[in-house]
Amino acid sequence: MKKVLYVVLIIFSIFLLSGCSKYEELNNLAIISNITIEYKDDTFIVVMQEIMPQKKENKVDYDYKYHSSSNKSLNKAFSNIIDHSPKKIYLRRVQNVIISYKEREKIMKSFLKYNEEKKNISKEASVVATKNNLDKFLKVNSDYKYIDSVLKNNKQILFTIANSYKKKRKIKLPLLKINDKEIIFSKFIYLQV
Repeated sequence: MKKVLYVVLIIFSIFLLSGCSKYEELNNLAIISNITIEYKDDTFIVVMQEIMPQKKENKVDYDYKYHSSSNKSLNKAFSNIIDHSPKKIYLRRVQNVIISYKEREKIMKSFLKYNEEKKNISKEASVVATKNNLDKFLKVNSDYKYIDSVLKNNKQILFTIANSYKKKRKIKLPLLKINDKEIIFSKFIYLQV
């Protein structure tokens, strides 16, 4: 009986000790709020916006840091950022994926294949397109919740878009534009990828 009790205690302690192995210190994480993707000259250009909260006296302000990479493969462009960052890139809190209107079908097809393979981006992330310069687009209002407030009922999330892609249906995507230093919803566009 004592042997069984010892074996149970050893197994139990192994589970307790190994349960915390995935713990990651918050200071070692780069929490990504927005991702932009464009395609130029046979190259995917990915920019990830890292949100960096700064505690002030009675409030929290946000600063942003940008990580970028370009490659002929979207998968490799993502990997370059993820593998070469001094912090662990955390994509589970991505709020928005913003793609360039030009080459939108190529970008969306590659992005959905990447997402299907990696499944590391939040399923609740909004996916939008814009004809505007993506760098300028992010800097109009860098608050990571701003695009959601613009979309309101026009929001299309990654989960819904991925399901449409799997079922080979047209993808409905909001088109946003900059108007007088403000982002506004323009219309829906439909992609066949």
